[in-house]
Amino acid sequence: MTQERVLPDDVEATGKTPLFTNDTVPDKILNHHELQAGTWGLLTVEAGTVSFFRQGEDTPVAVISSEKPFVILPEEVHYVRLSEDAKFFVTFYKRAKK
Repeated sequence: MTQERVLPDDVEATGKTPLFTNDTVPDKILNHHELQAGTWGLLTVEAGTVSFFRQGEDTPVAVISSEKPFVILPEEVHYVRLSEDAKFFVTFYKRAKK
């Protein structure tokens, strides 16, 4: 079910969200949203699972666990669903400035 995705070689981390749980995750994350053009996200799960859905799809693209982070593509409209015990964060990446 999990689709293989990788970050481009020429990106660098530019920021990170706090650690989110069911109690702290912003509503925006649970509804359709997207990353800006030129920004990738690396969704890292510390506990539980996070299911990643594309806009208009009822089947998750991936169910992410602590075993392997998941790459979110720029401008990909998506939303997530969390298991009760989920804890996760997203690190943002952009192409390195030359």
